[in-house]
Amino acid sequence: MEPKKKNKPNSLVIILFALIVLMIIIYFILVMFFPSVFDLLNTGDIQPVPDK
Repeated sequence: MEPKKKNKPNSLVIILFALIVLMIIIYFILVMFFPSVFDLLNTGDIQPVPDK
């Protein structure tokens, strides 16, 4: 009896998944060491409309 072939995902899928995980890890490292870079980002907070 031959052993069954295991269903392996495509190498491109593995590379893309690893890149996404790596980007998330790099993001958290940047936030920890360089918080001033991310303070300037627009977070979408509601701002009051000035009266005319």
